[in-house]
Amino acid sequence: MKAQEQTDLFGSGATLHGVLGVAGGPSEAVKAATIAAMAPGSSSLERTLAGRTGRIIADTAAAALQRDIEGGGLTGYSYSAWCLAGLPHRELPAGDAWLIESDYARLLVRPGIRLMEDGSQVALAVPSGSFARLLLVELQSASLEKGSREVELESSASALVARLGLARGGPTNGKVAAQLERIATCSMDFSFGTDKRGVVVNQRLVDAYEYVAEPDKRTRASMRLVRRLALSEPFYQELRRHPVLVDKRAIQDLASSPMAIDIYLWLAYRLHAIEEDVEIGWVRLKGQFGSGVHLLKNFKTQIHAPLYQALAAYPGAKVTVTDRGLLLRRSAPPISA
Repeated sequence: MKAQEQTDLFGSGATLHGVLGVAGGPSEAVKAATIAAMAPGSSSLERTLAGRTGRIIADTAAAALQRDIEGGGLTGYSYSAWCLAGLPHRELPAGDAWLIESDYARLLVRPGIRLMEDGSQVALAVPSGSFARLLLVELQSASLEKGSREVELESSASALVARLGLARGGPTNGKVAAQLERIATCSMDFSFGTDKRGVVVNQRLVDAYEYVAEPDKRTRASMRLVRRLALSEPFYQELRRHPVLVDKRAIQDLASSPMAIDIYLWLAYRLHAIEEDVEIGWVRLKGQFGSGVHLLKNFKTQIHAPLYQALAAYPGAKVTVTDRGLLLRRSAPPISA
């Protein structure tokens, strides 16, 4: 493909999946974007696809297109409130609570503790990062599929990691087990509404859980692997009333970026519910996805990679990036029930 043809791929109205299809594959799409990004006035799509995460985004888009062709998606669910306010993207110190406020919701998560055999207590951290998000989707999906708040997990950390679609080995087993224990012991407050009127949902995610001690081969320490748990009755009922349909395979493809998972969940919730076009400005987007970024200009730079990664995993999403923010158009859910 000639340089001019590569540049023409990114004309007005170009989409990530359209570029991928015309270019012929992920490598070709990244090469075309690299050339197009050199031209004055290049778009955010061109610059992002030409950047360091460009190949990850292109591969995610290719995997999504392949699933659409072969029907390889895997139906999953998330409680709608997680689509409005998410867990921290990065690790917080043990014992610290997490608070995030968006236009639609406020989430406060209080970490749990581990009670030791000698009666001493060990402060845990709140769930965070991609692993916590993958686990939450898995727990919620398994609960709704079974029609029960009791969820059976795996007998080993390696099996649990494989169930989440993650590569086994290294520190992954211990990190996943730690995030699951945090989910099982934390409590949360979801608030909806305004200062004058609203609804507050105070609840634990999990009522009870069974665990086994399993040696962590990497650190030689003992980790607690939760093998069976019961979601709390209030959370389970909220989940049954307000489920959001997601593709678990798509979310697994986003495991490298917790912000991309958050954006995907938000789009899965918003896009099929809107009746007309909605524009969301950068300030509002920063409130929901950029709590750790101080300056708006920095957020506007940093959001593009996870945004396009989320869009790559959701081919049916009708989203346009504008100078003012995002333009959302009504779209089909990411997967059929």
